[in-house]
Amino acid sequence: MKVRPIVIAALGCTGEVARPIVSGFLQQRVTLRLLARDPDAVSKRYPGAEIIAGSMADSGDVERALGGVDAAFLMTPMGMCDDAAPEIAVARAAIAGAASAGLQCLIYTSVLGADRSRGVGILDAKYEIEKLIRQSGIPHIILRCGSYMEDVFDPRIKLLNKGRFLFPINKQRRFSYTAQRDLPRFAVQVLESNELPRCAVVNFVAPGQFSLQEVEQKLSSASGITVRATSRFPTYYLYRSLLPLFRARKHRFSSIIPLIVHFDRHGYTDDGPDVAAMFPTFRMTRLKEHLAGLWPEMGH
Repeated sequence: MKVRPIVIAALGCTGEVARPIVSGFLQQRVTLRLLARDPDAVSKRYPGAEIIAGSMADSGDVERALGGVDAAFLMTPMGMCDDAAPEIAVARAAIAGAASAGLQCLIYTSVLGADRSRGVGILDAKYEIEKLIRQSGIPHIILRCGSYMEDVFDPRIKLLNKGRFLFPINKQRRFSYTAQRDLPRFAVQVLESNELPRCAVVNFVAPGQFSLQEVEQKLSSASGITVRATSRFPTYYLYRSLLPLFRARKHRFSSIIPLIVHFDRHGYTDDGPDVAAMFPTFRMTRLKEHLAGLWPEMGH
């Protein structure tokens, strides 16, 4: 008897940040369904996916998109002006739609340290959304991700090739990292296994926590040239001075700059249970591996 492929609906995954995740799902043995406000544009971008017209901010659209799926993969959109409320409102609608659809597994991408409020909109939204998921009664896996490797390093390749890494914070701060391409691999592996947990929260991070100085060393080793992070002065202070302008324009930096300030003070790590402890058969992509892939000509 032929076994049908797993059907996964991805919510909040039609933007540029989620491209590695969607592409990763399309390379797996699954049927991927995307909920999109602009179905024509998204169908052209991802011809291998099933596109459902609608918005994740509409619980009815979400319920319709989740009909007959085995799981949903949820990413929530960042609010502007360091305001967590818009992201929480969208998540509340999506979770309500998932509950109405009788969803049996919700996989949510969260942030490290979402067990308490941090005073930063991007982080605090995830804290509140995790509470909504737990209260919903939907079986779930919450993946608390580190800094996305594809987001931190890949867009900066031209600058990195000039020996500069634009990240103007305290070089002693330590960071954990996550390869976005690991998310679809993990989701499919867990769904195909017979050990799907009813509810789990895991730090979905690659092995190791790295200071910015150690990241400089890894970038230099991978690229074959000396790479140094941008000095804190004047860039960090310039960003902070421009925050009122970004808020007035409701630019994405109005929320990113408060996160940079948080990183400068605290770094971005957490010592909670990680993938190696909770899902030992899954292998995370290491930071060294990802960076080597940016310079294949080096023959790492």
